[in-house]
Parts: sequence; C-alpha cells; structure tokens
Amino acid sequence: MPRGEHTPPFGHPSQEGSSIRLRSSPLERGGTKCRGVLIAVFTLSLAAASAMAADWAPQLTATATWEDNVSNANRAGDQIGALRLAGSFEAGQRTGLTRELALLYGGHLDAEGWPRFDGFDRFAAGPTVALRYKNGLGALAPVFTLRATGGLSGARESGRAGPEGNLRLDWAQGLTDATRLSAGLALARLSAREAVFVREGLEGSVVLAHDFDADWRLLISARWRQGDVLSYATPPRPDLVNLARIRVNNATFGRPMIVYSLEAHTLTGGITLSRALNETTSLNLGAEWRETTRVPLLYVNRLVSLGLTRQF
Repeated sequence: MPRGEHTPPFGHPSQEGSSIRLRSSPLERGGTKCRGVLIAVFTLSLAAASAMAADWAPQLTATATWEDNVSNANRAGDQIGALRLAGSFEAGQRTGLTRELALLYGGHLDAEGWPRFDGFDRFAAGPTVALRYKNGLGALAPVFTLRATGGLSGARESGRAGPEGNLRLDWAQGLTDATRLSAGLALARLSAREAVFVREGLEGSVVLAHDFDADWRLLISARWRQGDVLSYATPPRPDLVNLARIRVNNATFGRPMIVYSLEAHTLTGGITLSRALNETTSLNLGAEWRETTRVPLLYVNRLVSLGLTRQF
C-alpha cells in the first residue's frame, strides 16, 4: 500500500524535542508552532514531488498518533498523554549494478509537531543510500537490503537537536503471493547538543504482512531494542538517580520534572490495517504496545495512530 506502479526505494522497513515562550496558552502556542512546521514540510514535499515525478518515486506520509505515556514514567502521577502530528517525505532513485544487485540513493525530510508540548517539535533531513540484493526472480525471491541514513535535526528545545544516523540490514521473503515476512537489525544514534538527549540503540524487528485482496493489507510487527531511553519524573526519585546515566531539570511538560537518561531494553508489538483508497494512496490505522524495562523500573506505552500515505 499504496498499490501504484512505482515503489519508493526508501520506504520505511515495516509498516517505527529550550523553548521560546510566548504570551499565550501552551495549547495555542504549541498548535501554532507545530502547524507551521508541518505545513512547511508538506509544501516543500509537494513542490519536490511535482518536480521529481515518477523517476524518483516520491512518497508523502502524514500521521496523527495518540500516546498515553509520552513522559515514559512508571508512576501514575507522572504519566502524561499527548497527540503527535508527523509528516515525512522521501524520494529515491534506483540504479542496477548487476541483475541481482542495485544501488539506491535519495533523501528524506521529516517533521513532528506536538500541540500540547511544543518542546518536542522537531524536523530532520538528510541523504539515504542503500545496496539491495535480490536472490532470484519473482515475488517469492528473498531480498537483502543494507541501508545507511544520515541527517541533521532541529528542535524547538535546541538541546534535543543534532546530527543523527542509522545503519540497517533488512531481509524480506515472500511466503505466498499474498504474504510476506521481513526481519531487520538497525543501529541508530542521535548526537544531541545536550548530553541527556543523546541516544544510541540497537533494534531488531520482525514483520508479517498479508494482503487480503487488492485493497486491504494487515501488518503484524514485533520489535526489541537495547539502548538509551528518556524517563521523566517528579523529584525526589532516589531509585532513578541510582540508575540514570545522566539527569537534568526539565520543564517540557509545563511543570518541574527531571529527565533521566537510562540504559534499558524495550519490547514492542504492533498491528496496522491499511486500506488502499486508489492506486497511489492508502489509509493506515495502527495500534502499538510498548514495554520498557530497567530493573526495577518498568513503564508501558500505548499508542494509536491514523495515517495517510501518498505515492506520486
């Protein structure tokens, strides 16, 4: 999904932000800022898509996600829910090197807006390059992809911004004409300006995709990640002090809290149902459950998302 003739070479593997304070309410201020960021992304994306046309197979995605524990807290009083609006644009070219091997190259532009907590507003842009190897012919042949993505990110809270990169190896195998299994391993790092927001992690994923017919697709995913996570809590929290790699005072949520950088592992399960609206556009409804553990700390996140993907 979408079912168009062209498939962007850099599609996402499966289908996985100090503030300037104005004299207005947090909701009004956040909504204005995030709308500005997202409108800019979509305007630039549509202009680029029109110019690139079919050769670059540009793709535009817009998603609204509700998360019930954005603060990644394990105490009920610190668990804060919020809406995230996101937009992404990517485009790429494919050059065949041999019958089995292809070089993929292009770029991406991503943005997030948080109407309630504008400190998380961010954008990122950069190049992507990949090698793709298909061992055989037909839809059931296994495909291996080694992909490197880089870029620079900006954020409303400048300490969250900095260079970022991702190195990923994927394998995909058609089981039947309607069912496909894929697995991946990725190493990602964000070198944020402020040390507490620096994040590095290793993630593995497995995705099963099944097409019921030409219009409906179901994806079931599972992920495991080991690396840096951020947890927000109201002090005093001596239990977190003993676990945290770094901790600093933070007011992103509009009240005095401390953000802790922890080494932890995360298990995620997700399900996405996609409906093709036409040959180039699909509507995606997803739900995700995420559990993060660093003994004795454990917190759970539940997410529901609605997205629209348009392939030009």
